Amino acid sequence: MAAKSALLLGATGLTGGCLLDLLLQSDEYDTVFIYVRKPTGIVHTKLRERIIDYDTITEAVEAEDVFCCLGTTIKKAKTQEAFKKVDLIYPVSIAEIQFKAGSKRYMVVSAMGASVSSSIFYSRVKGEMESQLQQIGYSCLGISRPSFITGNRTEKRMGESIGIILFSLISPFLVGPLRKYRSVAASAIAKAMLHLANSGKTGNYILLSDQLKTFE
Repeated sequence: MAAKSALLLGATGLTGGCLLDLLLQSDEYDTVFIYVRKPTGIVHTKLRERIIDYDTITEAVEAEDVFCCLGTTIKKAKTQEAFKKVDLIYPVSIAEIQFKAGSKRYMVVSAMGASVSSSIFYSRVKGEMESQLQQIGYSCLGISRPSFITGNRTEKRMGESIGIILFSLISPFLVGPLRKYRSVAASAIAKAMLHLANSGKTGNYILLSDQLKTFE
C-alpha cells in the first residue's frame, strides 16, 4: 500500500510540534505539508513547508489526512474576534478547502467542555468549530477534547505554569467520572490523533482526556 500525504496545521505549537515529529517518523506518510507564517528552519526529506496567510488562502494541497492543532488564548489574541479566527474560522475553512480537494480524514484538537450552548465564550467557540466540522462530510473526523495539556512549551505562561503544578497534584485523585478532567501530555494527544487517522475507522469520534491518556 502506497504511503499517504498529510497536512498539519499548527506545527509550531506544543501538540503540533509533537505530531510533526511523529508524522515525519511514520512509515504511513511519504509527504508532510505544514502551513506556517514564517520559516521553521526544519529540514527533512518528507517535509513540504508552506508559508501562508490563513485569511487569504484558497488553494489546497494533496493530502489524504489533515491534522489541525491550531489554537490560541484570549490573552494572546487580545480580542474575541481574533481568538475566533484561530480557533474556529481557520480550522473550518481549511477543512472545507481540503475536503473539496479530496482529503478523507480530519483530526483536530478541541477542548474539554466544548459546546455550542456553553455560557463560556472559549468553550462555545470550540463547540461551534466541532459542529461545523461535523457537517462537512469527512469519512473520519477525530475530535480530541483534552483537559489541561502538559509538555515543554517554548512560550512560558505564568497561569499555565501554575496550572501544571495544580493538575499534577490533583490528577491522582480524579477517578471514575472525574477521569476526563485529568491533564494529558501533548505527546499523547499527538499519538492518539495519528493512531485514529491510520486505524481504518470511519465516522465521528470524540476522545476525552482519559482516553487520550492511554497513549502516554
